[in-house]
Amino acid sequence: MKSILVIDDETMVLDAIKIIFEDMGYQVRVFSESQAGMEEALRTDYDLILVDVRMPGMNGAEVTEGIRKGKAGAKILIITAYPNDPLAARALQAGAFGLVKKPFEIAKILDFLKD
Repeated sequence: MKSILVIDDETMVLDAIKIIFEDMGYQVRVFSESQAGMEEALRTDYDLILVDVRMPGMNGAEVTEGIRKGKAGAKILIITAYPNDPLAARALQAGAFGLVKKPFEIAKILDFLKD
């Protein structure tokens, strides 16, 4: 079973992703606090990590940098309502594989889960 980690400060987003992907047979862990989510990503292997760009505490670029430093092979996707946000560009430069716009393009996320 493939596993997904989601780090986003919006409970509604976390709940929606969890429901959608669990219904499709994925194992989903969600964190609303960026530091705790990053620590989980470093502790456990996931097939895909979704990281929001704009969060209190550590932003998505910092979380991406921290995860990639500890796990160079981690597959990270940035999720944002603002695709032109400089933080999104920074997260991509830090090693995120791509960017998904809110509201979500579920098919695009599924593409990243394919081997």
